[in-house]
Amino acid sequence: MEIPVLTRFSNGLKLFFQSKRLRWFFLIFILSAVFVLGFRELGTFFPVLAGGFIAVIGGIFPTFFMITAFLSLLGLQRFVASDESYRKSFGFFLIWIIISAIVYLLLWITGMVFWIMVGVSFLGWIGFQAYLSSRTALGYAESVQIKNRSKIVAFLFGILHIVSYVVIVGAFIILWIWYTTSTLPIDYDLGIVGAAFIGTLLAVGFNFLNGFIMLRERKKVTVDNLALLGLFIAAYVAYFLYNILKPASASIDLFSLVIDAGISIFFILYAMSSVGLTLASRAHLDTRLKISSELAATITFFFASGYLVVQSLFGTLSGGLVGERIPDVIKLFVFPFVALVMELLFIRRVRKEGEKEPAPEEPISEPEETAEEPEEEEVSIPEEDSVDEEDITEPEDSSDTMFDDNEIESDSEE
Repeated sequence: MEIPVLTRFSNGLKLFFQSKRLRWFFLIFILSAVFVLGFRELGTFFPVLAGGFIAVIGGIFPTFFMITAFLSLLGLQRFVASDESYRKSFGFFLIWIIISAIVYLLLWITGMVFWIMVGVSFLGWIGFQAYLSSRTALGYAESVQIKNRSKIVAFLFGILHIVSYVVIVGAFIILWIWYTTSTLPIDYDLGIVGAAFIGTLLAVGFNFLNGFIMLRERKKVTVDNLALLGLFIAAYVAYFLYNILKPASASIDLFSLVIDAGISIFFILYAMSSVGLTLASRAHLDTRLKISSELAATITFFFASGYLVVQSLFGTLSGGLVGERIPDVIKLFVFPFVALVMELLFIRRVRKEGEKEPAPEEPISEPEETAEEPEEEEVSIPEEDSVDEEDITEPEDSSDTMFDDNEIESDSEE
């Protein structure tokens, strides 16, 4: 049995594994992610040492993918990794990793490392995650008008909307109680609680606007997508609140590690799949700007690896108390905003598609009008012909009978 969602997901990922060069890039990214996440967890016991390794060595990998993306843009990806042999790719890697280390050092000296790693890679990946999450929930609905929607379906949408409120508010209350009861008064941070409370208010505000838009779109199929979007955002907000309000642990939190690593891997794979599907859909278009699969892969790995480095540095350099929660605070603020913008753009696009639909009705009505005209002509013409024939044939019949009678009389006289 084929599941369309999984089929699209796997088809999009195939683009990144269709050559040895792309598989090599993916292998390097996985190694860099394991290195950074491993030292991030060691930062619980040795924060300075782990932070130093992440800052000095971990940042080289995003720089490597940044350089590789630039070379792929110029069509020179064959000089970074081979498409025929992994051994050649390893030789290229040794050369370019040294170049990446030198470039990374120059970024530190010039002060550009903050803007590239934080401003571009870190914030860019968060925005990309919010965009992909919103697009997944919205899908590709058609602007089909529904004249009569079942009351049961409308009731379920209403329940789904209320569930979103329950998930957001309930997550904040439960996690705040957990944080308060598990944290000593000395370690209690009002800044963390305040950030979580503001983020909860933003999520509730988005849910309120989403419900208002759902009422306006209640007779369209788009309301299904809007209800799903609200539930998606509520689930993400609950996860971000968990990362923000969970009590600080003096040991490695395996549960948080598994969840965080799992979600990070999921977003990376989903981003790769989405990029792959986009490139596949544009492959047949005749456009001047062609994005290669190597360029798409290296840009994705640059954003993801840079995000992991910055996120890990926030946690290790701050002792794992406040800094490691900063990425989730930013996500808590960004996700509802991006979801609202995506929702408004989605409704606008669907309405434009709905306005274009009545256009094909004009050529359909023309044949009907032309078909009626010949029918009227065919009916009117035979009526005139039948009248003329009767007027003409009657005198012909009378003349013929008269001629026959005269002939009979002449014969009798003779």
